Amino acid sequence: MNPDGPTPVDVAELLDRIADLEKRLAATGDRQDMFAQALDAFEGAVHSAAAVDVAALAADDKDDTEQDRQPEKIDMAVLYDWVHTHVGKWAQRKIPRSATGTSGMRWCPWWFQHPEAVSRFEALRRAWTVCVRAKDPTAMAVYFRDFYDRTLDALTSETGPFHACSPAGHRDTEFVPIAEPPWEGDPHGPTHTDDVPSRSA
Repeated sequence: MNPDGPTPVDVAELLDRIADLEKRLAATGDRQDMFAQALDAFEGAVHSAAAVDVAALAADDKDDTEQDRQPEKIDMAVLYDWVHTHVGKWAQRKIPRSATGTSGMRWCPWWFQHPEAVSRFEALRRAWTVCVRAKDPTAMAVYFRDFYDRTLDALTSETGPFHACSPAGHRDTEFVPIAEPPWEGDPHGPTHTDDVPSRSA
């Protein structure tokens, strides 16, 4: 700038700078407005999503509670077909020809007449469903080791539900005895396990 005072050129440059600053300030203000609007929109979306998640969780909890109160019924047709395919047409075991045989697994072709067998086979079928859908290549090995073998051992042992049956026929057997509750007549029962008298009492 000239020491004797600003020249017309200097004044023009200052005016250009001022105009440029005004444009930048205006642009900054527009950006702030844009950011503020975007932030408001984001916060609104977050609140909406949170509301949906809470509602979904509440619905899931309600569904879970209802399912807990009403156990899922067993579809016997589905279970029969599954046992027929995955046990009857697959398992090969030594089976005594009569209930008095001394060796081999105990088996009842009328397994569906045994409540314990129905429950265990249904649990086994559900475990199989999970394992065959798993991406883990060891899932089926785990299924056979932890579920199939143990279920079959429990059902076909000499003390299992099929102990009185044979391939030739089914025999009804008694359930394990359960004593009457010592608080008979009290609709609420004992309030603590310490309230239950022992057999020696």
